[in-house]
Amino acid sequence: MIYERDVLDRATGEIATVSLGDFITVTELGERYGVGKRRVREILHHMGLLAPESGRYRLPRSAVEKGLGIRHDRPRVRHPFDVLSPRAQAMVAQVWDETVADLDASRAADPDVLKASLALEAFKANRPVSPKTQTKMTTQMEVCWLLDHFGPAGLTLQQIANILGVDRALVSRHAGRRSGGRAFWRLWKKLAPNQRLPIPAEYGFPHLDDAATP
Repeated sequence: MIYERDVLDRATGEIATVSLGDFITVTELGERYGVGKRRVREILHHMGLLAPESGRYRLPRSAVEKGLGIRHDRPRVRHPFDVLSPRAQAMVAQVWDETVADLDASRAADPDVLKASLALEAFKANRPVSPKTQTKMTTQMEVCWLLDHFGPAGLTLQQIANILGVDRALVSRHAGRRSGGRAFWRLWKKLAPNQRLPIPAEYGFPHLDDAATP
């Protein structure tokens, strides 16, 4: 999308419209390079362009001040998002291949991360699909699956974040919900029917180990 800015022409005293160039969203940048929404954010974070913020990777305000993009923190119809300026797009193009290679090498250097990553991909590729299952696992489902199979003693939350390409705070949030949900359902099963508490919305799916089985 072409972004424009109104500036005052001091010679004439009139307002002139100046084009800032073609800005694109982070997701659109990923499409340009043939990668998905999560992967492009992981790469841009590894590059240093995006930073963790409330469980998401966002364009820092310091980058906005340098002319690398614009933050949309309160859009009317969608979640907060960022757009990248032509300058940022050119910078990304210069170091994209190098960054991807370095990111993949750092992941392969950790045998636990590599093993868990390959196991998750194999599970997703062979996961049966039925009316009761989604065709695509959510991040929360992936976190729970990794914890069920490789944690908590096997993988740290940071390693899980590295596998999924998301912020550690988001992994921590999902891990906390998993622990809370398990504790709730264990207690709920022990109670008599007339003693059972209302089921909180976040615990409405008593998966326990269900997410860990094909």
